[in-house]
Amino acid sequence: MKPIFSRLSVAAIVAVIATPALAQTPGYVGTWASDPAQCRVSQEEENAPMVMRRDGYDQHEAHCKFTTVTPKGADWSVKARCTVEGSAMNINLTLAVAGGRLTVRDEHGASTYQRCR
Repeated sequence: MKPIFSRLSVAAIVAVIATPALAQTPGYVGTWASDPAQCRVSQEEENAPMVMRRDGYDQHEAHCKFTTVTPKGADWSVKARCTVEGSAMNINLTLAVAGGRLTVRDEHGASTYQRCR
């Protein structure tokens, strides 16, 4: 009996399935701080930098998991489920990166951070 898929077609299928994992990392991914000294603060301390991942972020006692991330031109519209100091909440953010700076906008306004090196 002849196999349904040849080795070549199996490799092609695997490449197509793996393509999203190889997609470019969003510009917001990284460690961000209000000032360079904050970059050296550990996550156990109150003034810790923001560590952004593709699917969420951590900053001291704030931990968020992004439920949706939608590119909007050069920005990203984000819905997140967060736990802040033990309290669960949903938040909406807009993330924008320009010139080594990350601007995070929420219902309270905007905050701008610089990338830690």
